[in-house]
Amino acid sequence: MIKLIPLVVEGKRIVQLSQLTIDQANDLRSWLPSNSIKKVNFQGMEINDCISFETYDYWFKTNHSLTRAYESILDF
Repeated sequence: MIKLIPLVVEGKRIVQLSQLTIDQANDLRSWLPSNSIKKVNFQGMEINDCISFETYDYWFKTNHSLTRAYESILDF
């Protein structure tokens, strides 16, 4: 799984869910509280489906760690 690089808007680091694969975006959406997905204005454009990078980073580390642990168990 490749980790996204955050976009910095008004000093806040964000990621856009549409940059993820469909499966990853769906997993993350099901894990998130519904009010955590925001719209952000950036250089005159409205960017939908944004979350804080910190939230994404926590989800990524948790999801990636579990996936790697499971793969290593099967890799014997």
